[in-house]
Amino acid sequence: MRPPLFGRVYAVGGSISRLSESVYREAADIAYHFHWNRSEIWNMNKREKNMWLAQINRIHREMRKERESETAEQTARVIAAYKEAQLPYPDA
Repeated sequence: MRPPLFGRVYAVGGSISRLSESVYREAADIAYHFHWNRSEIWNMNKREKNMWLAQINRIHREMRKERESETAEQTARVIAAYKEAQLPYPDA
């Protein structure tokens, strides 16, 4: 057994002096998307941060799906315009 650090508190491994880069990345994602200040984000527990990060990921998936749909619609309109003008559509 390791000797106690503070009274009955024991060191069980890991670093207590520096936060991992992933913690900063999570806080930055939440701050960027929701414009919350640092103290609001740091006061959240891990479960709450993960819930908000899941919502950010959901928003990104929906936006990506919408962009892909718009791109497909635009491509279809361009092809239709080429056909209407009786021009060969250039294969990319």
